[in-house]
Amino acid sequence: MFHFSFEPARGILRVEVVGAWTMAEVERYAQEAGVQFSTARKAAGRLRLLVDLSATAILSQSIIEPLAKAGMQYSRPDDRVTIVVASTLLKLQMKRMVGDAPVPIFVSTQEAAEWLVRPEETQS
Repeated sequence: MFHFSFEPARGILRVEVVGAWTMAEVERYAQEAGVQFSTARKAAGRLRLLVDLSATAILSQSIIEPLAKAGMQYSRPDDRVTIVVASTLLKLQMKRMVGDAPVPIFVSTQEAAEWLVRPEETQS
């Protein structure tokens, strides 16, 4: 299951995932993500997305591919996205999923949120 929430003070859209993704959840995410991303862009001027996977399970390949496609269909070049994970295995899996995209992966939601709002010239 997943849940979107928007933090207006810092302009961060969070999606928190709990448990394991199913194809039905991926399809629901694909439908809701476009609306949520657009609303966050309007409110903050750009998308700052924190995907919190710290309470989710390892994903099957049959879920990873459509999930990556679902998120990427709404992405724009000026988006800033980060992922939070709780395990090394999930971190490796997410690195494989995002490929060359500039999406840092953290184990702390606080560090991820700080990275999202840090000025671009100081990001590393």
